[in-house]
Amino acid sequence: MVFYWEFLQCFFDDTSLPLMDRIKLAKSSNFFSKMNSIKNLFPGFALDLVRQLFNVASLVRYNPGEFLLHPGQAIRSMLLVRSGKVKLYREDKNGNEYFLFYLLPGQACASTILSDMLCVTSKISVKAVETTEVWLVPQLEAQQMMLKHKSWNDYIIRNLQLHIHQLMQVLDFTVFKSMDERLEHYLETQCKTQESPCLQLSHQEIANDMSSSREVISRLLKKMEQKGKVKLYRSQIEVIS
Repeated sequence: MVFYWEFLQCFFDDTSLPLMDRIKLAKSSNFFSKMNSIKNLFPGFALDLVRQLFNVASLVRYNPGEFLLHPGQAIRSMLLVRSGKVKLYREDKNGNEYFLFYLLPGQACASTILSDMLCVTSKISVKAVETTEVWLVPQLEAQQMMLKHKSWNDYIIRNLQLHIHQLMQVLDFTVFKSMDERLEHYLETQCKTQESPCLQLSHQEIANDMSSSREVISRLLKKMEQKGKVKLYRSQIEVIS
């Protein structure tokens, strides 16, 4: 209740809108829902930063398989995941994919963070794995928040550190590990992300993510099953911990 009261005080002190318009907005059904969802996902955000995000961020829903970004696409907004799951991967000129990592609720897309700073285009594909809601923060607003809010800068730095760590893991496993070790790590990552040992994945989907062939993945999975590490079903894999 303290936060709601402080937020309302801060909101009504904002003179960017006429008083009656602010009252109408506060009465709208999505006012507290949007404000509360921002505060719950980003508890470290200062109150004035929550208010600014409330004013400038647009909430967009993506269906499973829908792209948020393509390689070469101009990035005009920073992406913050509110709900769902987003897949980031690289794709070569022949359409072969290589899975990088997932974005989960509360995380920002590092590609859009860097684009805000450096005015570059996307180098990766970003696709919704399930029904996903994303806040879009315009570039100019994101840059202004970096100048005004320490809690925003802290959030950006934490996200960049996380993604650098994830990319280093991808590099380490690609360069230093065998394909069967990479496959085990991939399955462990999927279980952790989905919070379940049962994965609804086909052999072809795994092959696409790992830039391999279905035959290679099927052979390695069979080998893992013989060692008691997995159980294989039709379009489902159970990982034995």
